[in-house]
Amino acid sequence: MNVYIEYVIADNLVIDTLLLWAATVTLKIPYRKFRVVLGGAVGAACAVVSVYVSGFWTYLVKTACLVCMCIVTVGFGKKLFWHILLTTAYTFVLGGAIVGLFNLFNIDYLTPSGEFYQMRVPLFVYVLAVALMGFVCYSIAVYVKQVKKFAPHIAKITVILDKQYCLTGFCDSGNTLMHDGVPVCFVTKRFAGFADYFAQQVLAGKAVDVQVTTVTGSTSVKAVKGEVVCNDKKLAVYLALPVNKCQTLYNVILSNEFCGGEV
Repeated sequence: MNVYIEYVIADNLVIDTLLLWAATVTLKIPYRKFRVVLGGAVGAACAVVSVYVSGFWTYLVKTACLVCMCIVTVGFGKKLFWHILLTTAYTFVLGGAIVGLFNLFNIDYLTPSGEFYQMRVPLFVYVLAVALMGFVCYSIAVYVKQVKKFAPHIAKITVILDKQYCLTGFCDSGNTLMHDGVPVCFVTKRFAGFADYFAQQVLAGKAVDVQVTTVTGSTSVKAVKGEVVCNDKKLAVYLALPVNKCQTLYNVILSNEFCGGEV
């Protein structure tokens, strides 16, 4: 049987990295990406070394490899033992799943002598395909969950600056911020034309500083004057940029003046 060393390295690097990452995320251990990949590299190196040993030494090398992989990934700590156990459990689960899928789809992965690993396509390709599919499904589920959570509070709005913009706004009754008696709304998702207009207003000295109080303290943000139409209600507002960058499904967090006191 021909075993290509690049297949062995690629397979073990990808699979070990995914296993270490899964165990780390499950246990909610803070980690750095490069350390997870480095742990996978240690597993790949040990897989190559294990080819040249047999008998009792094979088990010893693989056990030492597992411990080293986990130490490289999460370091020494009270969760290291559980990380080792969970990585081992995920290894058996993934191995059983791979064999099960190969049998289900009649993929020939055995040599005539019964030895494992006789495939035209490297194993890591299948694993990456399944991982990608799982990631896509997870992303879709998270997106749908967020949409369902925010949908009752999302409204179609019109923002009037240099021209009219048809956008989406989030009715936030907790946003009671006012500046000189004018409600303040926050642009959390940029829309075409806003960045240029905002910059022009700042350079022209027409922007104002609005004091914002957050859990980390008080700070000021720039805001420009405009108008917002929501649910047939038109108000003059200040449009400000949030203190921290946001990734939202809507464009603007509305003042509670648009929400009737309800979230």
